[in-house]
Amino acid sequence: MKKFIIILILFALVAGISTGCKSSSGSREFIPGKGWVPVK
Repeated sequence: MKKFIIILILFALVAGISTGCKSSSGSREFIPGKGWVPVK
């Protein structure tokens, strides 16, 4: 159950980051297996 909550929080964070921080300079996106990668 704890794992499910953690995954849910991570998903919410990634969703918020991808929608909110794309416009800011030096924005990064999370790629599973690679980690945070600068958006070109």
